[in-house]
Amino acid sequence: MPRTEWANQAIREQRQAQIRSVAARLFAHNGYVGTRIEDIAQAVSMSKGLLYHYFGSKAELYTTLVDRASRGTVQLFEDAMNRPGTAAERLRWLVTQIVEGLAEQPDMFMVVMQALVSDAVPSEAHDQAIRFAHRVQDLIRAFIREGQQTDEIIAGNREQLALLLGFCIQGLAVAHAIGGAVPPITEALIGLFTGRHGSSAT
Repeated sequence: MPRTEWANQAIREQRQAQIRSVAARLFAHNGYVGTRIEDIAQAVSMSKGLLYHYFGSKAELYTTLVDRASRGTVQLFEDAMNRPGTAAERLRWLVTQIVEGLAEQPDMFMVVMQALVSDAVPSEAHDQAIRFAHRVQDLIRAFIREGQQTDEIIAGNREQLALLLGFCIQGLAVAHAIGGAVPPITEALIGLFTGRHGSSAT
């Protein structure tokens, strides 16, 4: 009995997800230039020609990874900043989600970082990563402004505090991506920006 259109689509999506996962690992470890489409095809046990049936080129595959990761990260920050609760509660939720996401997909962060800093990646991927970074920084800036207005965030230059918080979160992500687990510093990070240093070490 032939497969239904729905079944064929499900299989296609499953294979695309497998290709994306393997490609992210190879791009993260070998870089864009150092990863060949043949390497990805071999790692997913399919011919290069069949892989092109799912993604038209290496550039398309890489750009797809950056786009998905960027959109997901922006959505995460939007969810965090729009959540009910105190600034500390929202920041704690955000950091927890970032750490959990890195544990599940440790390679995606490095792919996006490459897109931000490397001249060798497709220009579309680079532009997407830049737009993502600017949007995230806008969200952090709004979070700082709101927190200062309610006295939940320490006083100071909002632009500088927003940059500092962004750097802290990025640094935490880098530490997890390249070295696995890091000492529990979530509460220390929150305390830097709320001025309220709790006794918890999570």
